[in-house]
Amino acid sequence: MPQLLLEIFSEEIPARMQQGAARDLERMATERLKAAGLTWDALTTYAGPRRLTLVVDGLPAATPDREDEVKGPKASAPEQALEGFLRKTGLTREQLVERDGVLFAVLSSKGRATADLVAETVDQMVRAFPWPKSMRWGVGTLRWVRPIKRILCVFDGAVVPFEIDGIASDAITEGH
Repeated sequence: MPQLLLEIFSEEIPARMQQGAARDLERMATERLKAAGLTWDALTTYAGPRRLTLVVDGLPAATPDREDEVKGPKASAPEQALEGFLRKTGLTREQLVERDGVLFAVLSSKGRATADLVAETVDQMVRAFPWPKSMRWGVGTLRWVRPIKRILCVFDGAVVPFEIDGIASDAITEGH
């Protein structure tokens, strides 16, 4: 199954913040990937003086299609209640299913590509990252412990394209 590699490369991260940042990255990635409907085999984080890294093994190429049932009003409910439920679900009366005198809406949603979900998730994680101290730099609004220089994000051998505060993701990393 495909692998995700995310590396946020920045200026020097204080030593006292590195391990906490790795734990926060693991927690945030787990929460957000689960919320997006993704499953995986293994999730590992690493922290170093200039980078935070996330490796997720066994992600699917896309989330599965879903069907959700939403319980509505009783079939004998006033017309106003039915109209409100139809507006909420975006369905017509003929599309509702009646069981035991109660109306249900069956809502189906197509699965989404994992790369698209990863792009959204990484943006959310970076913007909400809980550093004890953070800074802004340049004209951007992003806050991070030190200025971010590069974001490497590769899923299944291909770059996941996105941009955060003018920093585009790519497949380039660097050493000392």
